[in-house]
Amino acid sequence: MNRIPTRSLLTLALLGAFAAGSARAQDAVHRSAATATTKDAAQAAAAEADVARNQAEAARDAAQQAAASKRGGALTTEGDANATYHAYVADRSSVQAEQAALDATRAANQAGAAQSAAAGGTRQADHAVHQARQAANAAQAASTQATAAATDASLAAQAATDAVNTPPAPPPPAPVAPTGPTQPLVSVTSGPSNSIVGDYKIDFAAMDSNGNGSISRSEAKINATLSAEFDAVDNNHDGKLDRQELKSWM
Repeated sequence: MNRIPTRSLLTLALLGAFAAGSARAQDAVHRSAATATTKDAAQAAAAEADVARNQAEAARDAAQQAAASKRGGALTTEGDANATYHAYVADRSSVQAEQAALDATRAANQAGAAQSAAAGGTRQADHAVHQARQAANAAQAASTQATAAATDASLAAQAATDAVNTPPAPPPPAPVAPTGPTQPLVSVTSGPSNSIVGDYKIDFAAMDSNGNGSISRSEAKINATLSAEFDAVDNNHDGKLDRQELKSWM
């Protein structure tokens, strides 16, 4: 039976111990790096969450300013309508900024939890780094949204203030009287024509009271129109009107 020399056994034991120690050392280095990475991510997420909360507060202030401008009343009806709209926009932007701040805070908390988990084994450390980085990115995105919403709220608040302070439009200028020579005014009037318009319907037989076949001037007086135009109807100027003359007149 062959025996391994005692010196060889000692060497193998030392090599095994060294390998085990080296693995533990590498694992410790890995966990240390993961802890540092998650710490940086958690700090970055926390900073973004602070920015988001500050922006949400600014958005709230802007929304309150816009609402106060609207309540103060506008100089014109159009200004009141515009102020109402911009106050609504500022309020909605404030709500969006608040939600973004909540999202950023939630992401910062997740990054903090990942930092705590990084102290576990190698697999836990790798997972913690992944979670921390994702949370930091989410916090940054939420912070950007909060900043944009706060900017919108601020612009809307300023627009509401401008709307209520906008004065009414000036009246149109008065027409300028001409200074040069002008044409004389022409007036148009209406009046009766030279011929009398009246009752042209005549009962010849009824008007010929003496039955002599003609109408005298005295007989024509019962019809004001015929009496007025007697001379014009009396074509032969014999002082009486026969049926032919009356026919032409009517």
